[in-house]
Amino acid sequence: MGMGFELVVLILAGSYFGDLIDKHFGWKGYASLTMILLFLGTWFYHLLILLKKVNEDDEDN
Repeated sequence: MGMGFELVVLILAGSYFGDLIDKHFGWKGYASLTMILLFLGTWFYHLLILLKKVNEDDEDN
């Protein structure tokens, strides 16, 4: 449930900040798409780090 909440918050935050950038520079949604993809990419990287840590903890036991 926590991961789902993180994803929703990241998508909403990326959309919000991307929209602000789009309005400021007059872009047509490019910043929103970029921000959402950037936030999701960093979340996925964070997930891989956590999975690696869990895998290492399992190997120690």
